[in-house]
Amino acid sequence: MTEISRRDFVALTAASAAAAPFVGSNDLLHAAAPVTAQEIVDRIKKQIGVEWRSDDVDTIKAGDPSTIVTGVVTTSMATLEVLQKAAQAGANLVITAAPTFYSRADLARPGERGAGAGGAGRGQAPPRGGGPAAAPPPSPATISGPGTGASAPMPPAPQLPLSVVPSPQFGAGAAPTTAPSPDPVYAGKNGFIETHKLVVFRLTQHWNQRTPDPRAQGLATAMGWARYGVGGDGLRYDVPSVTLEALAGQLKKALGARGGIRVVGNRSLMVRRIGLLPGYTMIREAIAMLPNVDVIVTGEVQEWESATYAQDVVFAMLPKGFVSIGRVVNEAPGMQVCADWLKTIVPEVPVRFIPAGDPYWRPL
Repeated sequence: MTEISRRDFVALTAASAAAAPFVGSNDLLHAAAPVTAQEIVDRIKKQIGVEWRSDDVDTIKAGDPSTIVTGVVTTSMATLEVLQKAAQAGANLVITAAPTFYSRADLARPGERGAGAGGAGRGQAPPRGGGPAAAPPPSPATISGPGTGASAPMPPAPQLPLSVVPSPQFGAGAAPTTAPSPDPVYAGKNGFIETHKLVVFRLTQHWNQRTPDPRAQGLATAMGWARYGVGGDGLRYDVPSVTLEALAGQLKKALGARGGIRVVGNRSLMVRRIGLLPGYTMIREAIAMLPNVDVIVTGEVQEWESATYAQDVVFAMLPKGFVSIGRVVNEAPGMQVCADWLKTIVPEVPVRFIPAGDPYWRPL
């Protein structure tokens, strides 16, 4: 990225964000008492249908909670493009499934990455097994034996040539005299939110606890599978038989996936029983579901866990398939469901879903 100032970044991102009201027969502003962002969040907590537990995930991430809301947008990820479209539509409350600031901590400065409320950043954990006088852990150069990845002590690291060793900028133990320059992307995104008086609220953990799973429910609706549901939890569908390759193509077209869909299995495998693992899932969910379905359609997994497990299943000649469509694309239909639900509890202002789109594209 070339050097760019916060002012330049905000100017670039704000260029097309002139506010305009929602358009559509069902999206006209209602003549009703004003409602604040905090009041809408409180309604969500009260009516979401699951016990609300205090945490650092489903909270307001940016903006003033007392802001009078003019419109609500739901999305799978509050990208800068989605924020622009919300501002263009005259909406100022954005409800997102994924973080706004690039990490689970969702903090507005990159230096705070990974540190929760009151927590320490990376490398700040206290020593294990004792107080300040506890002995430091053994150096990798002295470790050997089973489970260490080394059969003999590692040789000492070579000394770097002086030409590549940076010169010290400060005295020993001295703190920098000036703070580091802010990251222009973080600063620009914060500046855009401030300029347009937006409020960003993350809703994921409690939304995903609803039954049936709204992410699976939305995906089934987008794919035309709703009438084929089995079980009632929204995770199983018995659809008319289709090849695995054709199924992947249908998913790509219906969800507007530009490059994120990846498939494990025989292209010509006929599949009928489909299992959904929306959002991010661990390998135990895949292990439990795969024996009972022909193919799993999932959002995001650890590639070296569930995807490799499916690869070994296919190598063993079992007729199974595995499709990963990406978390942002996968959660988008569920946030359409969220918008439809919000319309029933927030009648004062228009509510609409804006897709974040597939962040990837596939080379030809």
